Amino acid sequence: MATIQCPHCGSPARVQGSRWECGYCGDFGSISSLHPSERAKLMQAAAPSVQATVTVTDISEEETPRRFSRAELEDMVRRWDFDENEWACRDLLIVAFPQAASRWSQEELTEMHTMDLLVEIGRCDPKTALEMAKLLLNTAKEYLQNEEAANQLLGWDLYDLLVSDDMLPLLVEELKQDDRLARQLFQSAYVDRPQEAILSACGRLGEKELQRKLLELLDCNPFPHDEIELETDEE
Repeated sequence: MATIQCPHCGSPARVQGSRWECGYCGDFGSISSLHPSERAKLMQAAAPSVQATVTVTDISEEETPRRFSRAELEDMVRRWDFDENEWACRDLLIVAFPQAASRWSQEELTEMHTMDLLVEIGRCDPKTALEMAKLLLNTAKEYLQNEEAANQLLGWDLYDLLVSDDMLPLLVEELKQDDRLARQLFQSAYVDRPQEAILSACGRLGEKELQRKLLELLDCNPFPHDEIELETDEE
């Protein structure tokens, strides 16, 4: 396991499961509360050893990596089976939104994680980034009820996008008319900072009715999660 730094005091912190604890200052929290660079260390440390084998190709035979169709990539995400392509989520977005991905070379795209692609597109085109996020959620479907899959999607791939100041106003507006998206985000097996950020944005934007609706969905979420405390601005 990689050594991470406590976001409070900077001392080495211990990781157990999906949570961390600092032995020096006593601070603790979920993995998602760590700085993105620290979460990246954990993801790299947890990556299966076969990743190196996949990366090393036989250059002497000039083999071309297999390209998958959109239907094949959707099937992988739908089954949550990445044995053939560990980057199926990222590659699905590239194939489904070729214009958005065209600003980067193929070599640059292969260096990106799914999260990187979404964040970069979200900075210049939040609407397209939101459609990309919805595609992943709609394709994964019932795997949002699987803790490991939900943690990967909402706690990693979509995390930075969902808490982005550029995305939140658009996301709040979308949630007013998309009940399916509301259920996907607030009744999944992963509840943490993204949901808190969305609820807080509802309050700032005066969308109290939507905020109440999302809180009701959260109250019916069967998966254990920390209670979300919202700051209220009384006028």
